[in-house]
Amino acid sequence: MTKNIIDINAICHTFADGYIGLKNISVSISKGEFIILAGKNGSGKTTFLRHLNGLLLPDSGVIFVKGLDVSKHLVQTRKTVGMVFQDADTQIVGDTVFDEVAFGLENLKVKRAEINKKVTLILEDLNLFHLKDRSPSTLSGGEKRKLAIAGILVMDPEVIVFDEPFSNLDYPGTIQVLSTIIDLNRSGHTIIIATHDVETVICEATRIIMMEDGQIKKDGTPDCIVKHLESFGVRQPCSSKFGMGLQPWLS
Repeated sequence: MTKNIIDINAICHTFADGYIGLKNISVSISKGEFIILAGKNGSGKTTFLRHLNGLLLPDSGVIFVKGLDVSKHLVQTRKTVGMVFQDADTQIVGDTVFDEVAFGLENLKVKRAEINKKVTLILEDLNLFHLKDRSPSTLSGGEKRKLAIAGILVMDPEVIVFDEPFSNLDYPGTIQVLSTIIDLNRSGHTIIIATHDVETVICEATRIIMMEDGQIKKDGTPDCIVKHLESFGVRQPCSSKFGMGLQPWLS
């Protein structure tokens, strides 16, 4: 049995206005990987991510998640692959923190006792339980991003996809979210992050995929890819640029 959790074969995507978003992308993702998807704005990162759980479907080619064709198994795909958007507010619909995390399970008609148990465990794991009765609108940026992660985690995904998870966060918020993402990977989740802030996560990553003009241009380990970052419009980490190698952002 293959260890790949996602297999992508020659997918292309053209938007209604004729803009070509993806051009003949083929790539496989193994269980437990921590992947950085890098490239300048407009390189196709978000379009690519949205194909991983069927929010967008390719015009040609095919994506398999756990061996199932995404286009034919959307519900199962979205249970396996959870996505945390750049703007956490777009994912938040509940009146309280607890209600927000419970929302997906309620839609699946899960029994109330099971919902309460799972939501409580997730909130405790992410150190959000003390906020359970708060309105999400009163949370800090980092807390909102963690709440969005909680809403995904309660659905038991194996893969979690992040689109610019550190965007618009202050330093404490970035620390909160980064620590959570690292813990998720160490607990066995496959992590895929599109980010321009490569320095924050490069020491945690197993792999960097570079995109440009809707295509994958380079794919390899951080040590191999780091020297090519700036040729694709992505800032090289300072430590690497000045000959000190890759240094962890969290001490």
